[in-house]
Amino acid sequence: MSPTAAQLLQPENLSLEIAATDKDTAILEVAAIMQNSPDLSDFKRFCQELLIRDQLRSTAAGYGVAFPHARTDAVREIVIAAGRSTPGILFGEERVHFIFVIGTPREKAADYLIAVGTLARRMRIEKTRTALRKAATPGEFMQILNR
Repeated sequence: MSPTAAQLLQPENLSLEIAATDKDTAILEVAAIMQNSPDLSDFKRFCQELLIRDQLRSTAAGYGVAFPHARTDAVREIVIAAGRSTPGILFGEERVHFIFVIGTPREKAADYLIAVGTLARRMRIEKTRTALRKAATPGEFMQILNR
């Protein structure tokens, strides 16, 4: 059975208040959380591919959530980091408060779709987003996300 995004996201890969105020810087700030992950083989290339993908089509998904992602050989396994911005960051016309950066090996596209689909369904729920905005610790954030 493929893991869900909530199972793949670890508390140490979560920032409860990112400092960035623009989209590209925010994507890179969240990606940097997992810079030393053993599952990342080429961090610089991964970041370049994230930004290129977002330029092709905004990764904002609605509800104040964005999923910057790349299917790439720069990762060995699916990696996920998340960042929260209280004031929000504009992704085009949409203000985003939650950014989930995802890297997926090219051969794991199906696992990626399952993981992101689960996460997207959870983030559509207003009650979940409200609780995540109030989470005081990464552990609390993870508990809410895994409900």
